[in-house]
Amino acid sequence: MIAAVICGSGSWAMVRLFLRAATARSMEKVAWIMLAAFVTGASIWCTHFVAMLGYEPRLPISFDPVLTMVSLLIAMAGSALGFLAATGRGGAAPAFGGAIVGLSIVVMHYIGMLAYRVQGIVTWDRSFMIASIILACVLAAAALDTARRLERESMGSHGATALFFLSIISLHFTGMTAFQVTPMLVDGSFSDPDAMRALAVSVASVGLIIVCSGFACSFIDTKARATAADALANMSNGLAMLSPGGVLTLVNERVGQLFGLTPGALKTGMSLRDFLSTIGERSGWDEERLARVIENHHAWMRKDTVTRLEQNLASGVVLSIVCQPVPRGGAILTYEDVTQMRNGQKTIAHMAFHDALTGLKNRRMFAESVVDFLERGEVTMLSIDLDRFKKVNDLLGHTVGDELLHKLSARLESCLRPDELAFRLGGDELAVLLRAPSERIAALAQDIIIQAALPFDIAGHAVTVGCTIGIATAAPGDDAMVLQQKADLALYSAKTAGRNRFEVYQDGMREQEVDKRALEQDLSLAVSLGQFELWYQPLYSLPGRMLCGFESLIRWRHPVRGLVPPVDFIPLAERSGLIAEIGAWVIEEACRQASLWPAPLYVSVNVSALQLRSATLPAEFAQALARHRLSPSRIEIEITETAMVEHSDQIAMTLTSLRALGLRIAMDDFGTGYSSLAHLREFKIDRLKIDRSFVAASGEDAGEDVGSAAIVRAVLSMARELGIDTTAEGIEDETQLQRLTELGCGTAQGYLLGRPLDERAVEALLREHVEATAPLLIAV
Repeated sequence: MIAAVICGSGSWAMVRLFLRAATARSMEKVAWIMLAAFVTGASIWCTHFVAMLGYEPRLPISFDPVLTMVSLLIAMAGSALGFLAATGRGGAAPAFGGAIVGLSIVVMHYIGMLAYRVQGIVTWDRSFMIASIILACVLAAAALDTARRLERESMGSHGATALFFLSIISLHFTGMTAFQVTPMLVDGSFSDPDAMRALAVSVASVGLIIVCSGFACSFIDTKARATAADALANMSNGLAMLSPGGVLTLVNERVGQLFGLTPGALKTGMSLRDFLSTIGERSGWDEERLARVIENHHAWMRKDTVTRLEQNLASGVVLSIVCQPVPRGGAILTYEDVTQMRNGQKTIAHMAFHDALTGLKNRRMFAESVVDFLERGEVTMLSIDLDRFKKVNDLLGHTVGDELLHKLSARLESCLRPDELAFRLGGDELAVLLRAPSERIAALAQDIIIQAALPFDIAGHAVTVGCTIGIATAAPGDDAMVLQQKADLALYSAKTAGRNRFEVYQDGMREQEVDKRALEQDLSLAVSLGQFELWYQPLYSLPGRMLCGFESLIRWRHPVRGLVPPVDFIPLAERSGLIAEIGAWVIEEACRQASLWPAPLYVSVNVSALQLRSATLPAEFAQALARHRLSPSRIEIEITETAMVEHSDQIAMTLTSLRALGLRIAMDDFGTGYSSLAHLREFKIDRLKIDRSFVAASGEDAGEDVGSAAIVRAVLSMARELGIDTTAEGIEDETQLQRLTELGCGTAQGYLLGRPLDERAVEALLREHVEATAPLLIAV
């Protein structure tokens, strides 16, 4: 009975220690093999000798201590060799190693029998000996093979324990059946009582060690399993383990939670098909898909590499599934909920390629889309710029401006077809890319202009803006930069011609822009190189036709282009920001020249809208007047109506400062712009200059343009009533001059009276003016 307990405990401990050794690596594996060999060898040896002590031959017996210890060492060494072989690679390794362990049992048994001394003649039955050897080796091989193949199944370890137990017991009883003793009568005592007592103590001690080792192994294993169970239950990921036969040997509750299963729906011992069927039933898989998923899992388990994939569940959950094949068969499946991560990645990706305010695609996406369109063929770009958007921001605040952009973007997208893309490039710059016939492109541009012009209801404000569009179609060989350049040039052309319209790029626009760029570069050096000149057109008072002053007109004497008129370079100066430097030079030069003229002749200086928005303009005039000791009354500033409309509050402050210096203010080209009477009151204008287009209608052919003649009469009459001086521009014949004189115009200028003069010609004219003893009369 004691031998059976020791054998069972030893077999049970051997299987668990062997499985631990099989999963360990390097020196840890060696340590587990040595421990398993010690417990196994000791349990085999102890079982044998305890059984032998219970054997009663009814004859005096004794044991050879040397051979007894040798049998113990052989059992341990043989077990170590067998376990080492059984933990190797290859499908036959466990069986081969088990056979070695079985052979060590055989050798231990029969050396132990040689150590058995009995008073008689010992004989052996060879058939039983051979049977015992075969039984021991086969059953031990089956035990280790079963342990390895079924290590994740509960019955595997129990079956392996039973087989190893049978291998030891079958060897002992079959071997003892082959052992026969014929008694001999010999005088004296053959038994050695001291040796028997020593053997009994040794065997009992070894047995105690084996039993304690078995219980210690059980405790460690149970503790480890409990710890693993706690870890599995509290994992954030789902974990499932499959045996080589496709049986679920381990699964935690997290797997069921991720798939929305009820608690306990997944259990160990389920087949792979049942496991996936349970999941598929909850996920709505049909039989075809279920079969495909099962086949995929088998394919993953056969691979040598890790398989990773993601599955989107109907609930919106995104699972990351990893299948890690195990070298000896089976696989480990892990399931991770990556929904939040993927949603975050989608949000980041959307933010990287979309504008946060409007939801439109951004400049980065625009660059990639243009390349993609160009690779697929022809593409057209609409460059869209909002009109009066800055005024909305300034008057109503950026919150209203942001909401305006948001609503306008929605309207823009409503105009587009599915294959047409809208972008926000920055600020109030929008763009559209499409591939369509010219008719569709023109219709889309017109729709966008109409939608942008409709009022927006924002925070109780009826906000009205508009948009201007430049259109360009990529020519063969054009890249993204060239296409955008063309669209921007078309946009600039549209804005120059008037807003709320679209313009299509025409051949030659790029060349013109290149020429403008070159001219702009030369313009930046013109002041320092002294290439600017001021010419002066005489102004005559009516009706006496006496010289009363000059209008200063800037000219650029370019070393290659010759004399460049202001209409060609002033817009460039305003666009590039050079107008401030050029304007300061004009003020300085005009004051210097006027200081050389006899009083009360005055000089009229043209000032651009950009200069009027500068806070330094009054200081520039004040310094120039002081430097040249010139009376402010001899300076008249000419501004346009358009300049007064834009940034009117800021310009009103500047004009107030200029008037405080004693300068006079003239409104140039009156009648061609907004012609608001409120401007005359708000800005306190000193002079109105009637545009040449109306003056021309006052000549010999005035009957052909009754409306223009009526406007001239009305303006002169209104100015007279308001106490505002008047000047008529562009007088070219005597009839025009005579009619204007009759209508009461105060001052006149034009080719009839005098063309623009350079500095020397002005000096000659002034000498005539000074030498005359009577007021200078102009004979025509």
